[in-house]
Amino acid sequence: MSYEAVGKLVDLWMSDPGFRAQAKKDPKAAARKAGVELNSEELAALSGIDWSLPDEQLQARVSKM
Repeated sequence: MSYEAVGKLVDLWMSDPGFRAQAKKDPKAAARKAGVELNSEELAALSGIDWSLPDEQLQARVSKM
């Protein structure tokens, strides 16, 4: 996943409650809707995130992808 894509997802997570709610339900769909293109490995990594974690932990995990 490119640095730009990670940044976009993190920014949306932090600033957009609608994106956050959708990402918790279906992270793949949320990324697609946000216009972030991911390959199959990146989609699998995104799906493996525990979206119930506090924002700070989620931001750290997503930024490591």
